[in-house]
Amino acid sequence: MGKSKINRSLILIFLGYTCVYLDKNIISLSVIPIAQDLGIDAGQKGLILSAFFLGYTLFQIPFGFLGNRLGSRKIMIFAVFLIGLLMICLGMGFSFLYLLFVRFAAGSFAHAGYPSAVSAFVTKEVEPDKRGPVQSSMIASSGFAGIVGPILVAPLLTLVGWKMTYFIYGGIVIVIGLLMIKGIPKSSGKPIVSANQANISFFEVIKDRNVWIMVFAAFFINAAVYGMTGWIASYLVDEFSLTMNKMAMMSALIGLVMMISAMFAGSMIGRYFKDREKQVILVASTMGAIVAFLLARSHSLVLSMIFLAIAVAAASISFATLMSLPVKLFAEREVSTKYSIINAIGVSGGFFAPMIIGWLVNASGSYGGAFSFIALVFILAGIVSLAIQTKDTKEAAVELEHQK
Repeated sequence: MGKSKINRSLILIFLGYTCVYLDKNIISLSVIPIAQDLGIDAGQKGLILSAFFLGYTLFQIPFGFLGNRLGSRKIMIFAVFLIGLLMICLGMGFSFLYLLFVRFAAGSFAHAGYPSAVSAFVTKEVEPDKRGPVQSSMIASSGFAGIVGPILVAPLLTLVGWKMTYFIYGGIVIVIGLLMIKGIPKSSGKPIVSANQANISFFEVIKDRNVWIMVFAAFFINAAVYGMTGWIASYLVDEFSLTMNKMAMMSALIGLVMMISAMFAGSMIGRYFKDREKQVILVASTMGAIVAFLLARSHSLVLSMIFLAIAVAAASISFATLMSLPVKLFAEREVSTKYSIINAIGVSGGFFAPMIIGWLVNASGSYGGAFSFIALVFILAGIVSLAIQTKDTKEAAVELEHQK
C-alpha cells in the first residue's frame, strides 16, 4: 500500500478512534441531565459508567482472536457503525436498567474490537521504527475527543436535550463509518491468520510474562484514567456549582491536555527515551499520584483545574507509553491477541474505579477519598511497570543465563 493511502487510512482510523473515545467521554457529561431526568443517584451513575467497561472487558479477548481471522479493517468499520447505532439507541433511553443494557452492549460488541484491530493494522501496515509513535498518536484521539466532545455536547444538551444529542452524535459516527469503508483500501488490514492456519493459542499467550505485567499496569492506569475522566464533570458541578457550558469548557481544556500529552509521549519517547518506557511510566505515575493527593485536599477551582490537568497529563503519558509497547515487543502474529488480552483485563480498572468512586462519594459526601484512591492506583501502576521486560532486559537475561 502506497504512503498516501497509508496516511489516509491512518487519518480515518484516528477519526474512528475519536468516535470510540467520544462515546466513552460524553457519557460523563450527559449522565448529569440523564440522572436528573430519570432520578438516578451517584451510585447508579457509577454503575452506568461501569457497565460499559464490564462488557468491554469480557469481549476484548474474543474480538482479538476474531480480528486475526477477519482482518483489522472489517473489525474497525463494524465497531464504528455499531457505536453510532447504539448511541441512537441510548437516545431512546427511558429507564436505569435500559441504560445499563445499552452501555453494556456498547462495551461488549461495539468498542471491544477496535483497539486491538488498530494495533494489528499498525503492526501490519506501518514501518517498524514508526509503529510506537503512530500507536501513541492513535491513543491521542482520546484527547481530541475530550476537546471536541464537551465543546459540542454541552450546548446540544442545553438546547435540544440529551436524547436528541445522542441521535445527532450517532448519525455523525455512522457517517464516519461510511467514510472508512470508502477511504481504507480493501487490500489493507487483511487477516493475519488464514482459514487453514492455526491461530495463536490462548495458553501460548498467557505464558508470556510481559503480557501479565502489562495487564496489571494497564489495570491501574485505566483505574486512574477512567476514575478521573468519568467523574470530572460531576466533580466540577458538585464541588464548584459550574454551569454545563462552563464545565464543558473546563473538560475541553482537560481533553487538550490529554491529546498533547499522548502526542508528546509518542514523539519524545521514540526520540529521547527509546527502550526506557517503563521508567517514563514510573515518573509520570508518581507525578500523577502526587497531584491526585493534592487534589483530594483542594478547595480552589483554579488549583483543582491545575491539579486535574497535571494528573490527566500523567495518566495520558503513562497509558500511551504502556500501550505503545505491544507493537514493539510482540511479533506480528501475536500483537492483536496479546494487545486484546492486555486491554481487556487492564480496562477492567475502568469498570471498578467509577463504582468505587461512586461508593466513596456516597459514603463520605465529598471527593477527597475518591482522589486519594486515584493517587494509590497511580503509584501501583508505576511500580508494576518496572517489571516489564524490554528487548534490552530480555537480552541481558539471556546473556546471564548463558554465563551460568
